[in-house]
Amino acid sequence: MKKIICFMLIMLLLSSCGEYEPSKDDIVNKHGDITNLGKFMQFVENVNRGKEDKIRIVAYTVEGDPIIQDLEYDGESITLITDTTRDKFGSGSINTSTCKSIKIEKTQERTDYLLDGCDQESTENIVLVIWNK
Repeated sequence: MKKIICFMLIMLLLSSCGEYEPSKDDIVNKHGDITNLGKFMQFVENVNRGKEDKIRIVAYTVEGDPIIQDLEYDGESITLITDTTRDKFGSGSINTSTCKSIKIEKTQERTDYLLDGCDQESTENIVLVIWNK
């Protein structure tokens, strides 16, 4: 597991040079316009079933800078690596935390998907928001 995290951190650092071009498999959130939402829903289902899976979510700031979240579920816990190095107005860091599950909170306006039981109190636990139309 440590080798995977180290490899992902190295890849994130190397890819932080220049603009990020999302892959066809990335879940991209441009201010509520989400592509590959089915991949995210499959990840949530796999976590609920205890099946290993991994995804990348790329969310864009108001200024258009990408924030990358890599989520990897190993059958027991979710490792979250958040890369804000491309966000010109953000902290410019790469943070890792481990969480136990995904929690879903629904309101009339939106559905929030949050990581729960994280080992880092500072973890931004909302990974995706789907606005009701």
